[in-house]
Amino acid sequence: MRPTAKLLVYLMLACAFSAHAQVDSAKFVNKFNYGFELGGYFSVNDKIPFWQKSNKFGSVPQNGNSLYFRQVLMSKKDTTKRFFSADYCIDLVTIVGEKPLIILPEAFVGLNFGDLRLSGGRMKSIHGLVDTTLSSGSVTWSGNSLPLPEVRLSIPEYKRLFADWLSFKGHYSHGWFGEQTFVKGSFLHQKSLYARIGSPLSKIHFYGGVLHSVQWGGTPKYDAEGFGKLTDGKFPADWYTYGQVVIPYEAVVDTTLGYGGFETENRFGNHVSQIDLGMDFSVKNGKIMLYKNNIIETGRTLGSFSNLDDGLYGFSFHNYKEKAVFKKVVFEYLFSMNQGSYNALIARLLNKPLKDYGNNGFYFNHQQYLDGWSYETETIGSPFFVPDDELKLESSKGNFTFSNSNRLKVFYLATQMQLNSIGIVAKGSYSQNFGSIWFPVEPLNQLNTSFEFKVPLKAKNSFIKVDIGIDHGELIKDNYGINFAYQRFW
Repeated sequence: MRPTAKLLVYLMLACAFSAHAQVDSAKFVNKFNYGFELGGYFSVNDKIPFWQKSNKFGSVPQNGNSLYFRQVLMSKKDTTKRFFSADYCIDLVTIVGEKPLIILPEAFVGLNFGDLRLSGGRMKSIHGLVDTTLSSGSVTWSGNSLPLPEVRLSIPEYKRLFADWLSFKGHYSHGWFGEQTFVKGSFLHQKSLYARIGSPLSKIHFYGGVLHSVQWGGTPKYDAEGFGKLTDGKFPADWYTYGQVVIPYEAVVDTTLGYGGFETENRFGNHVSQIDLGMDFSVKNGKIMLYKNNIIETGRTLGSFSNLDDGLYGFSFHNYKEKAVFKKVVFEYLFSMNQGSYNALIARLLNKPLKDYGNNGFYFNHQQYLDGWSYETETIGSPFFVPDDELKLESSKGNFTFSNSNRLKVFYLATQMQLNSIGIVAKGSYSQNFGSIWFPVEPLNQLNTSFEFKVPLKAKNSFIKVDIGIDHGELIKDNYGINFAYQRFW
């Protein structure tokens, strides 16, 4: 180990023991919560296994043989139900290894005015209707990448509307992509609206909603003249463009407005959205949840639902038995083979071709925003849409495409268990990967698993965490790795 790395390790250890010595005071505990984690990742091929890396909000090292020190400082939850309150959180990860790095997965300030919340910064968010604790990831916004900086106005919890049996929640935000590989200075527009039918005490609830995300504006770092007219070398970012982003009309007919052919023939910006449906109902000693995320891209599928069979199908069972070994089980199936290339099941049953049938999509890729639906090179949506740089397929690389592995059939199973005092989370996925519509391949089979064990220690709220990850298959390189860490919380 290099001297610099040794020094950083010693500093991390000193910080850990210093925090241990100082945080036990009542004054400290009463003001905020604090926790730290000291550990390392080790693997056979210098990469972090799939399920140790996925859906971690970009907080893991870039290579599989690294040490890290993580600290989380957050305000205590306000239980007084005051009209006005404020909260904050800072999550800082220091990584030592071949690629030393400091990561800030979360840093925000929030102001709460009754049911309304205004927040700004990096915020860990999973948008969409899924089991947020064990899901493989909401199809377009899973928590896989580092959170984007944004300002958000939201109603984060379901609020009653007219009657106890009807409630809603949603948000409206503006964010910044910053410096990407192919485009710099682009923006994020995002909004959501979800409704729930059924009172809080009902045994059954029905859910439905939409999540609309758009990347827009910015300056291409490549020769983009062929993709439509640029204004001073940039993609359109005026107020007219923003209106088209917020409400994505079918096209701009009046070409005298001075916008290029790409925008007028398609949409302003890169639209990636989902429409969700679901329900939950109580059973003896537990609750079952069913959900479906429907993928919306380019605007065509929104108008016709030509890809209605694509999306994430989910089942979750939460066991309320106090002494049960299996606390929760989640099963999901991700299907993305259609992309508008054939009539969905509903059209075949009705014997009626849907609008825009045959206009193939290209999920999570874009002909202007060549970085695709990614942030800091990581997939924003489901982690199963693997970036080209991580694929075994050499033939798909170098074509300015984010992911040529977007036609998928994936089976996913996860469970949360409690064996005496030991907490266990197991995840496993089996996928068949067919490349993309433009780069089809014979199905590549891939198996990814992880087993996390959390063992409590004698000191209050302190744990040893061991996470074992295994990757085997034809899509990404075989790998075996372990994450070992000591955790302490106050």
